[in-house]
Amino acid sequence: MKSDTKFLIVKDNKTKEVRYFDYDKIDGYNLKAKKNTNFFDDINVSRVIIINPSFSEKIANKKMDAKFERLLTMMNIVLEEDETGEGLDIVLNEANKFRMELLNKYRKYIEAEKLELMLKKIEIIEKELGLRRKAIEYTMGYGEYEDELTTGKSR
Repeated sequence: MKSDTKFLIVKDNKTKEVRYFDYDKIDGYNLKAKKNTNFFDDINVSRVIIINPSFSEKIANKKMDAKFERLLTMMNIVLEEDETGEGLDIVLNEANKFRMELLNKYRKYIEAEKLELMLKKIEIIEKELGLRRKAIEYTMGYGEYEDELTTGKSR
């Protein structure tokens, strides 16, 4: 029967000591290998765990920024080319998905200030897309357009 415990033995050349790492107990940023990347004389690696906090923060920031750029690109394409409003729901779902991913996956690895800034950016995107949806619905005659600036107490 195959054992489920996995560990790594590392020998330090300077001090000549051997250290053991238990994979199940290591807390770090998980990276998975890309599929279909075969090179000559390659080593197959399915998962890498980054333990160094500064390096994991850099990797998480890089991945988070790339996903945010993709979200902005999708939003720009929808705002420029989509006149029916069908793509707005897709971009809103992607923004919501990205927000949840930030809160669940990247919160441990990035600074709190960067997280709050990114969440504010996503909120601005969602508000912009919501306003665009209301404007499209108004021009198409689907719903009632309510001006958010004039709502409130009146005499």
